[in-house]
Amino acid sequence: MAITNFRPTVWHASLLENLHQNTFVVPTLNGDYEGDITNGGEIVKITGFTQPTIGTYAGSITRQALTDTSLSMPIDQKRYYAYLVDSVDKVQAAGKFDGVQADAGAGLADAAEDYVLTNMLTNGTSAGTVAVTTFALADAAVKLIRIAMVKAKVPLLGRFLAVNPEGAAFLMDNTSSLFKANEAGSDETIRNGLIGTYRGFKVIETPSASMANAAKPCFIGYWGRAVGFAQQLLQTRANPALDAFGDQIDGLHVYGAKVIRPTAVQTYVSL
Repeated sequence: MAITNFRPTVWHASLLENLHQNTFVVPTLNGDYEGDITNGGEIVKITGFTQPTIGTYAGSITRQALTDTSLSMPIDQKRYYAYLVDSVDKVQAAGKFDGVQADAGAGLADAAEDYVLTNMLTNGTSAGTVAVTTFALADAAVKLIRIAMVKAKVPLLGRFLAVNPEGAAFLMDNTSSLFKANEAGSDETIRNGLIGTYRGFKVIETPSASMANAAKPCFIGYWGRAVGFAQQLLQTRANPALDAFGDQIDGLHVYGAKVIRPTAVQTYVSL
């Protein structure tokens, strides 16, 4: 069977667009390392340097030899989709791939988002676990996260607060004067899940299973550049199926994540 009308470049780009449209936290992270991925399975080295010591000048100076630190971010997550159609040529000619693209992109995005948030919950720093059952307790949890980040000298710009629906419901309580919801027509770029601001954080509500927490509030305060994330959609293919009558459509998404600065990722998981 000749597959002549399949447009892998167009389909590949569309899947990446759908992938980004269906992520909440991933777009806020440090994506400086994506160019280092070619096949998946790589280990990205993240190099940093110790902060220079500040001295008091009294006529002479002492030079300090810089020492470097290295973190490894393995690109070890691989997710794929694969399905069978009667004929790629007929399906694409009829314009019926759009819905399939969206579904594939959403599925890949869900898996990546769950992985990233699990990584942040596991490798971040806990700011508390006391049960959150009221707005006052939710506010107290966010204050603990904020205090910890301030003490860790986390930059003000680029702070986010990822919350599950239960946590968001408390923060959006009608009695709260601290929560500022996004307003239509503002010049703020509205990301998926960005519902407003609270105590200096941009608040992102995410339905990720990683933050389900048995329907109890869960919060992650983080600085976007404190978490590295790299991804590539390596393959989008259409080939005649060898064990069925029809064409197989498949794609491979590879990615990895690393908490680079644990004190800039503060978690609060309600008991």
